Order: sequence, then structure tokens, then C-alpha cells
Amino acid sequence: MDKYKGQHLYIKKAGGSYTHHGLGLGNNQIIHYSGLADGVSLAGEIEEISLDAFSQGQEILLKEHSHRQFSLDDSILRAQLRLGESQYHVLHNNCEHFVEWCISGNHRSFQSQRGKLLYSAGVGARLVMGTKNPAGFVVGAVAGYAFIRHQGQKKIPDFEALETRFNKLKGNTSNNN
Repeated sequence: MDKYKGQHLYIKKAGGSYTHHGLGLGNNQIIHYSGLADGVSLAGEIEEISLDAFSQGQEILLKEHSHRQFSLDDSILRAQLRLGESQYHVLHNNCEHFVEWCISGNHRSFQSQRGKLLYSAGVGARLVMGTKNPAGFVVGAVAGYAFIRHQGQKKIPDFEALETRFNKLKGNTSNNN
């Protein structure tokens, strides 16, 4: 069996300041969300590429999932359901959100959570400097977080439809794990 099949893979980008994630397919292939994959482009889609293209010469790292919701094959099937999706958002629907959803069913990104908090704190800090009132920081941070959350909701896939499609396909496929 290919050691990367159905596994959560990632590489470090920009000197380790962020990570790029994908789901191994086996046969030296991976599915990933291509937004920010090349370090420049914000737009992107979920696509299948070679491991070499994914890694761009960086070491491929494996993220362990001790409590997987979905088997290796089911995780791959879930990833394939989203091929061609182009709703990338760096904070709300990125490569880590995608892989976490494929494996655990949870649409989450630990690094984007940190980014949202830093962004909110930055908005708060800007308001504090303008208002000279410490309460302005809290209000600004909450307002900033609410704004980016609202913006991100526009980029969230229809998970109910995806789960329905997955369950239909799963009923027609065998689980080979």
C-alpha cells in the first residue's frame, strides 16, 4: 500500500510561516486546494496533481489523525467529490479546511483560526490608536472578527449536498480498508 494514500500531507511555506495541505491519493498523486499553493495566487480550485508539483522541493510531512471519522478510501472519495471546486478563501475555505473535512468531517483550519485572531486584534489595535480608549480594542476586535466571519460565509461549500452525494456514492462502493 502507498504510504501516502488517504493521508493528510502538508509542506511548510514561506520559511515555515504557513503550511500547505493536501490529501494523498497514492500513485504519487495528491488532491489539494490550489489557492496560495504557489505563494502568490489567492484564487484556486481543488485539483489533483503530482506529489512533486505539490511539494515544490519541500519536505512532505504527514499529519496524524488518531481519531479519523472516515477511512482512507472514504477520505479520498470525499476529496474527489470536491474536485473543481473554486470557492477558496484563505481564512474560511482553504487547503487545511478541505483536508480536515475529508478525514474528520469537520471543516476547520487551525492556522486560519490563528490568522482570524491576529486580524481581529490588528483591527482592534487600529481602533484603539484612533480612539484612545481601551474598550475600542475589544469593540474593534469583535467587529473585525464578525466582518471576516461574514465575508467567509460566502465561500463555504454546501456541505449538506456534499454529504448527501457522499452517502449515495458510499452506498455504491465497497470499503477496501
